[in-house]
Parts: sequence; structure tokens; C-alpha cells
Amino acid sequence: MNGTPVEIYKARMKFFNDSAEQWIDRWYRDPETGEQKKHEKDFDRLFGLMPIRPGHCVLDAGCGTGVMVPRLLHAIGPSGLLYELDFAEKMIEINRRLHPAQNIRFLLADVAEAPLAGASCETVVCFSCFPHFEDKDQSVATLGRILKPGGRLVISHFESSEGINSRHKACPAVMHDHLPDETAMRDLIARNRLEIERFLDEPGFYYLQAKK
Repeated sequence: MNGTPVEIYKARMKFFNDSAEQWIDRWYRDPETGEQKKHEKDFDRLFGLMPIRPGHCVLDAGCGTGVMVPRLLHAIGPSGLLYELDFAEKMIEINRRLHPAQNIRFLLADVAEAPLAGASCETVVCFSCFPHFEDKDQSVATLGRILKPGGRLVISHFESSEGINSRHKACPAVMHDHLPDETAMRDLIARNRLEIERFLDEPGFYYLQAKK
């Protein structure tokens, strides 16, 4: 869609709120088995790469309805703390309903204005959401502030940047939401004083890990 930045932002939020009830089934349910295991091997690979340990404090930025929650809770254990943050109230509402664990805190906010203290998390994860951040520079700056020294920012998708951008072009509500190319991403990370440790952009898998 065309429009002002405010109109585009509102259309994006409406899209995610309207899609919330069907989100996990739409993208993660295996049509053959009916189980939410369509990307089981991809999640295994992702969690094999992410440096999340028991007792860690983790921010799941752009969390949606919480497809990552069970695995994140397993990774941090009962002594860890998980923040689930999204700007779409319906996504947070469903996430809260599905995941009643006592060591989760739910936050309704734009990532660029995430209401967390500085140096409060060992890891910030942006799974399948980074293209939708309205102000990517301010978002990375905010997430970098939230990281503890030595903490990691992870940006990941189960698709290449080319595949993501092509798919988004076909949806009016998110047609403006692009994942920057490698050069732009490296510049974005560097000017926010983070250091890229791993960068993968291949068919079916995208992974960027940066250290504070």
C-alpha cells in the first residue's frame, strides 16, 4: 500500500492483529501431521547456534504469539527470565494465554521503544520480524542498549533475505518491510557499536549474530 509512514505503520499493526489467531497454524503447522513442527529442523539449527544458557535473561523482540517460547524456556531453564515483546496487542494477548509460565514478562511496545533497563539481557532475539521494524536504526540502538556487555543480538529467519523481500512485496500490508542486504546490515550493526560474529544468508535460513 501507499501512504504516509503513520498510515503504513497502522496498516502493518492491523495486519498482525487480524492475523494473530491463525499465525502459528498458518506458518508452523505441518499439513501432513497437523502438528506445529513444520520447521522443527530449522529450529534445531537455530537453537544450536544461539548462545543461550540456563539462567540467562532473554528478550524475544517482535515475539508474535510466541512460537519461540517453549524452546526459549527450555534453554534458559526455571532460573532464567524471558521477555516477550510485540507492538500488536492481539499477538501479546494470545501469547500470554498460551504461555502461563511464571518466568515470562509480556511487554506491549514498539521495539524501538522497548521499556527495559540498559544492560539487562544476555541475549536479544529477533526471529522472523526484523523487516517489520519501522525504524531499524533506532531499534538496533535500543536492543544494543538492553544487552549486557558481551551479550548477543540474534536476527534470524527461515528464508533468505531475497526470499523474504520477494514474499513481502506480494502482501500490501507489509510490502514496504524489507530485510536490508548484507552491506547495509553490516553498516547498521557496526554504527550501533556491535560486532558481527556470524552471518548466514542462504536459501531457507538467515542468521546474524552480533556481540556487544
